[in-house]
Amino acid sequence: MMKKFAITLLIFVLWIGGFAQYKSKSDVHIVRELKVMNENLFPVLDSIIKMKSETTFYKNGSLFTMWFGLDSIKPDLITIWAEGEKISGTNHDLGLFDYKGNTFFVRGVSLDTTIFLRTKSKRKIDFSVNNIIVQKDGTLVFDLYADKRYCVWTCRYHCDKFKLLSFESFDEKMSSFNIIEQEYQQEKH
Repeated sequence: MMKKFAITLLIFVLWIGGFAQYKSKSDVHIVRELKVMNENLFPVLDSIIKMKSETTFYKNGSLFTMWFGLDSIKPDLITIWAEGEKISGTNHDLGLFDYKGNTFFVRGVSLDTTIFLRTKSKRKIDFSVNNIIVQKDGTLVFDLYADKRYCVWTCRYHCDKFKLLSFESFDEKMSSFNIIEQEYQQEKH
């Protein structure tokens, strides 16, 4: 019984010690800046920024990721995620651009040069993000809801035009919509 107590106490002390020494690791990368060449993208971005500003969690965040080529059946579908105030990990980063005080990370397999132009400018970005928040008094708080929050749009890039097709959010006060299938069905007829 005493041995079991000693082992439990030792594990508890080691666990507390591990948290006391916790320091987030730096994950800094260089990302090339892009210039938007197809200005038809801007009205879609305006709509996205407006909707994002009305969500509870993402209201103050200014980071987005734009994913190209995620759907092999619909390769012209673009998925855009609100990331909030922090962005995690480099993940097929093709570049980034700023628009109206927001930063959009362009991700995918290859850069669509009918939309973007690579510039010579580069930025250092710290991608180190975790679900642990350290309060001013040193208390560690785990963000249990981090994986349950989302704010995502899809749009289609077809014939040099962009069309917003869907929106979903964890925020129940926001109305979702989805016309993806209707958009592609129209094309078949």
